[in-house]
Amino acid sequence: MILPFQNVLATTSFARQTGEPCTACHVQAYGPWLTQYGQKFKLDGYVAGHANKLPDVINPLAVQIIGSVTNTQQNNDSDPYYSNTAGHSNSNNNVLADWAAVYYTGRITDKIGSYLQLNINPQAGRSVSLAMADIRVADHANIRGNAITYGLTVNNAPTISDFWMTTPAWMYPYTQSSVTIKPAAQPWLQALMAGANTAGATAYTMINNHLYLEAGGYTSQSQNMAQGLGVWNAGSQSSGPQGGLIDGGAPYWRMFLQHSMGPHTMMIGTYGLAAKVIPYYTTGIGSNSYVEYNADANYSYMLDDDNMLMAMTKYTHDTMKMDASYRGGYASNTSNYLDSVMMMGMWTYRQTYNLSVGWNYMKGSSDMTIYNGAANYNPDNPVNPVFGSANGSPNTNSFLFEADYIPFGKGTFGADPYLNMRLSIQYWAYTQFNGASTNYDGSGRNAAGNNTLYFVGNVMF
Repeated sequence: MILPFQNVLATTSFARQTGEPCTACHVQAYGPWLTQYGQKFKLDGYVAGHANKLPDVINPLAVQIIGSVTNTQQNNDSDPYYSNTAGHSNSNNNVLADWAAVYYTGRITDKIGSYLQLNINPQAGRSVSLAMADIRVADHANIRGNAITYGLTVNNAPTISDFWMTTPAWMYPYTQSSVTIKPAAQPWLQALMAGANTAGATAYTMINNHLYLEAGGYTSQSQNMAQGLGVWNAGSQSSGPQGGLIDGGAPYWRMFLQHSMGPHTMMIGTYGLAAKVIPYYTTGIGSNSYVEYNADANYSYMLDDDNMLMAMTKYTHDTMKMDASYRGGYASNTSNYLDSVMMMGMWTYRQTYNLSVGWNYMKGSSDMTIYNGAANYNPDNPVNPVFGSANGSPNTNSFLFEADYIPFGKGTFGADPYLNMRLSIQYWAYTQFNGASTNYDGSGRNAAGNNTLYFVGNVMF
């Protein structure tokens, strides 16, 4: 089972370091949507501020605990979502200790800072892993009147270096259930990050706070390194077009333009990754070639001191040349594509209450081997009930509704900056799933059977 890549949030250690409440850096008081001040803090390498509220040795540390309840409209009676020595999941109505995390974030030297997240998964994954790592060195220059921030980041996944919520590392919703039915397909960058076993470095620059340019590369960690960091799991050799070992280096690029004018903030950009991938880490059959392009835009409008409207959209195109997977029997086609569109609108009140509605749509090549949901390494299995696609299509259409409550982080509570919390209720509704609206798996399950109600609590201190 692949656990979803879990997004990081504002840390209380940052607030203690800067002396500012969480709202100084984050819209909605508990990230990850960044204000202009928050963007500058990240671009400068997490080093700003000298207001440590705790002794220096422990001030960079923070702890996060997340728990949830998941209800899916129709039971999954075929297989548990997870099974290990601690027990196994129910067919429905799962109460889960999703994960706990220990963070080390903030200034290391005057020009070097870090964001390190160690995840502890007590139930579903039964693992300890380095979920996120971003170490930066940054500086400033002024060239012919142009203010330039430049830096280098070494990190463990593409888009961790970014700060817009249309990139996989920071995408809304911040947390999703790991014990509900998910579509067979997903954009390649999201699938790559689910394994969390890449490593790379990029150089970046921001010019006049308008133009951002970033380029670098990533590769897969060795098996020994991935095992040592706790990120060698089923995601490392997952079924589907995205699984496998990056062969050599994979170039990554990011560019966007942003502009603020009064109460309006706008951004439009693009990012992507290209790689040769050895499927299932199996040598001797060659490699696949994947390229993902993204175009994204974000917009926010501050109506008044209490009300903010936000909107975002992203288009993703994956081109997958799958000669190696075809030779190995892991794909029915020598080439596939996947297009996906995400649109989201939000209303935030007093940085405490947040209502969101979103639309997600995927459309791509039909491939009976990739999307049949069968066990790894055996493409001749029949279509897997619940998880598979009877017609081999990845096409999925869904709507998201979410409400969030963030009581702390505004500098008005006695425990700021030592405590923050988010309570969320989320509902996913599917009108198409794995290629059909009705009987998509050939065993009688309809798309609406995977509609999911999810309540999650997130506490950091």
